[in-house]
Amino acid sequence: MKERTPKLVRSCYGWIFGAFTLVVGALFIWKVLELYISGTAPDYTGSTPFTRERVVEALSQISLAFWLWIAAVIVGFVLWEVFPVSQKRGKVSDDLQYARLIKRMPATAPEGREEEFALIVSRRKVIAALKIAAWSLFGVAAIYGIVYLAIPANFPKDDVTGEVLNFVKCVFPAIFAGFLVIAGAGIYEKYAIRSMLPSVKKVTFGLKPIERQKTAIGRIVTDARFLTGVRIALAVLAVAFIIWGSLNGNARAVMIKAINICTECIGLG
Repeated sequence: MKERTPKLVRSCYGWIFGAFTLVVGALFIWKVLELYISGTAPDYTGSTPFTRERVVEALSQISLAFWLWIAAVIVGFVLWEVFPVSQKRGKVSDDLQYARLIKRMPATAPEGREEEFALIVSRRKVIAALKIAAWSLFGVAAIYGIVYLAIPANFPKDDVTGEVLNFVKCVFPAIFAGFLVIAGAGIYEKYAIRSMLPSVKKVTFGLKPIERQKTAIGRIVTDARFLTGVRIALAVLAVAFIIWGSLNGNARAVMIKAINICTECIGLG
């Protein structure tokens, strides 16, 4: 009973604190959106829509919730000291067991383990296909975004907000789909590992980790001299671009844009 009390207190606090964090985050997002919408409304008569005073006024309305959240964080530290939980040696997770055993996976099915071997191979193919699909969607979004940015007609310079929203509408679907596929792949992999683990144990029983031979490209990529050369080349390229940007006037343009963002958009000026 004494052991269960600290765990129960910590668990209840964790749920309450998590829910309260979501509420505070939602309040903050609400106030930011309220500032943005009111600052871009056609009937807004103020000379500068985003000012320090307006930001302070908006955020002060949720200051009580924020300070209560800070107090809850402090309470959490106190509870963790008042209600300690003895740390027991935890059980090795299924993911860790799978990661260790899969290194012993033979190239062909051992005698009498053909069914388990076929199950493992099929599940791993599904996991790999889902990951490839997710990264392919991200690649499509990246390529489409680069092409979109390279077309001057997409940026008429008369409606910055509209331009940004159009860009997001064009690129976001592929990004969102990629995140969905990655999430699905992660969930499937978790349950697949749990169901595969008994088969992996049977197939790899008594076997030692297999030294996988690297391909010629793999040996080059993992070579320390190659990695050092890549780092040096990237550093030189970065310095060259910085010097080029300073000489052609882009550094000044970036500085002016940063000043305008801080003084007009965020409201620091």
